[in-house]
Amino acid sequence: MKKTTFVFALILFSFTGMAQRIVLSGSATIDPPKKFHKAQKSEISSMVTKRFGKTKYLSKTIKFSADKVYLIDDIVVFINSESMSRKPGFLKDRKLGFDDTYQNDKSYSSKIEAISGKDVLIMDMILEGLKMFNFTTTN
Repeated sequence: MKKTTFVFALILFSFTGMAQRIVLSGSATIDPPKKFHKAQKSEISSMVTKRFGKTKYLSKTIKFSADKVYLIDDIVVFINSESMSRKPGFLKDRKLGFDDTYQNDKSYSSKIEAISGKDVLIMDMILEGLKMFNFTTTN
């Protein structure tokens, strides 16, 4: 009887232990400059036709990612995040992939820098006649 009670207690304890989860962080926060604001639909349609009308990639990206487009003065900022499994060396692998893809593009450069204790992959290039910067980090 003692063994049965002990086994039952262990099973009950194991079920309660599986249901407990600790959430360390649900999101990231940034402190944007004061002039930084989310682009309105009217601003986006105007921007696509006037500023990026001759570009293929940028105009499509702006149209389909309207909820992720922010403006500061005349700079367009896309803020994107996604959940993914964390792999060691992710940024190095990503850098190598882009370096290989853009090896013949003289305007392309990339580096991994430590910013505020986090590794950040910084890529810059000229795409469709516009200077582009891409910052990637993992949480």
